[in-house]
Amino acid sequence: MVDIARDLAGVELFAGLDPEALGRLGERAYVQRVGRGQVIFIEGEPSDTFLLVRSGRLRVFRDSPQGDELTLSFIEPGVTIGELSVVDEQPRSASVDAAEPSVLVAVPSGVVREVLRSSPDSAWHVAQQLAATVRHLTDTTADLVLLDLPRRLGKLILEQAVDAGGGRLTTTFVTSQSGVATMLGVTRQSLNRALAALVRRGWVRTADGGRLEIVDAAALRRFIAS
Repeated sequence: MVDIARDLAGVELFAGLDPEALGRLGERAYVQRVGRGQVIFIEGEPSDTFLLVRSGRLRVFRDSPQGDELTLSFIEPGVTIGELSVVDEQPRSASVDAAEPSVLVAVPSGVVREVLRSSPDSAWHVAQQLAATVRHLTDTTADLVLLDLPRRLGKLILEQAVDAGGGRLTTTFVTSQSGVATMLGVTRQSLNRALAALVRRGWVRTADGGRLEIVDAAALRRFIAS
């Protein structure tokens, strides 16, 4: 429980809580381990848990009536899911599964609401979280309208890059090529053409294991901003 309380203390939503309130959350929280591809919840289900990703990575997606699947985002360690539902008590607005084996900290949504209501300072932090969500959605919408596909792809490559040592940045997408294409709102063929264009310019190159190595991050950033 000590470890869980420490995890929850780092959540922005709980920044206004005193140790006693954090302890109450920790008493009701539990650890959930999920395997790659395991569905955590489905769009439309009751929002009964607030989740913090301790390790691994989750995928947020929606299905169309025609059976198409659109990946909306990936949730990294330290990021939470369920803030909106804690506030409005509405069903899940999207589905979530595990992009890789993950460890989650889960807290019943009702407990979170009860603790936040008892803290006078918590409303400000809830507002900050909601503002951050709106900003993210605004940025995503702007990218779809203002950036062409090669620039959107370049931005995604940089966002998911990790330090491979020796000053090298590499990106390994945790979803298939088709999944990346749906994230960017394009066909797989269009995605391949955009990637080929970035490779031809010498900004990225393909590597073993399906990785992309970023050769010139500064040039790629200038291209995205141009």
